[in-house]
Amino acid sequence: MLKSHTESSAQQYNLGVWYRSRGMAEEALQCFEIALSTSRDGSSVGKQSYDESMCWLEYGRLLRLLGRNTQAGAAFRQCLTRKRFAMEALLEIGIILFQMGTNDSEIRLQLTAIATELMEDDILLVAEVLWGLGAYSTAAELYATCYRQSSITEINQIHYILCLIYINQFQEALTLLSLQAMRSDHVLLMTANHMIRATEVKNVCKWCLYGMNGGIGMPALSRYEALETAKTAIALGKINEALAILASPTPDEYNELIYTLYKQGYRELAASRIAVMEQLPLNDRSQISLDLCFIAAEIEYDAGNYERAAAIFETIYGTDPNHSPARFGAASCYLQQTKKSLMGRLENTIVGNELFLKIEHHLDKISRALQILNITEWHTIWTPAQERNHAKGPAVLLH
Repeated sequence: MLKSHTESSAQQYNLGVWYRSRGMAEEALQCFEIALSTSRDGSSVGKQSYDESMCWLEYGRLLRLLGRNTQAGAAFRQCLTRKRFAMEALLEIGIILFQMGTNDSEIRLQLTAIATELMEDDILLVAEVLWGLGAYSTAAELYATCYRQSSITEINQIHYILCLIYINQFQEALTLLSLQAMRSDHVLLMTANHMIRATEVKNVCKWCLYGMNGGIGMPALSRYEALETAKTAIALGKINEALAILASPTPDEYNELIYTLYKQGYRELAASRIAVMEQLPLNDRSQISLDLCFIAAEIEYDAGNYERAAAIFETIYGTDPNHSPARFGAASCYLQQTKKSLMGRLENTIVGNELFLKIEHHLDKISRALQILNITEWHTIWTPAQERNHAKGPAVLLH
């Protein structure tokens, strides 16, 4: 059905999305390009709704993933010119700049220049993009310049306060929090399924200010409050403080801290802690045990240890038959093992002969199957800000 009505921009766009989901990047690009050219020359006769700016955005994203950064940047600029999906487009440009090794100050300058040219110098938009990139110091500088303006929203103010905590401006963050008319259980942010609430944010600030000096000025915390505050500390980049807040964690509490580290992007640190565990809680049916085992399997998968990863995934869905991500993870392992075996055979096969072409055909089918599995998002997906934490480790590791 998707292949009919090829003259419609909407049909071409939808077909491009379908091709992309199957790992057929070049075919997807061609469809996006036809959709955009058709809409420009006014020849589209389809009755389906079609958002040209969305097409430019998805076209740019695919170009970026293929490493065609110049073309991608031009596509994202089309969104900005149309003032549609401006936040998403500017964030994508920021990701390109960061991946090219551009420092945060230069990213700020370039994004501000683009906003000035195409978006009437929307400083708050640039600040929000820098927040999304994890460039908290430069974001805080921009937020500060317009914090008292009428155009600033509550979410802008919250992001500014959290930026201050990331860059260790705890007293200023506390002062601004006290000016916000919100309940202590007010959720400031949801990140990796963790709720960052006002009360835990205040606890983190107070601990960072007073906790290391005898605890003067610190509220007494219950075990649950200490755990939630420690998890919030990790989410706000305060790893050492998290363990100080939750002294002598129980095994389950310790597992929750490791899981939080991983989901907040501290992949290497979490992996190092899992690696020194005597054994994984494979026979424990509690949710945190299943979660910990799942990220352990992901770590093995990402390291190319597909057999070990598959064994863990199998144990997880053996314990919980409804654990779909574990099933998809195991299937991805089997495909990766087959792909690895075929790649080995390909290296010892004469280029162009019948066997070589047959193996290439099978490899293409495996790659597309893996792409289809990836659509399920069984694997953890980190935000650009969280990706910055992948190789980070604090001075004192969890122990």
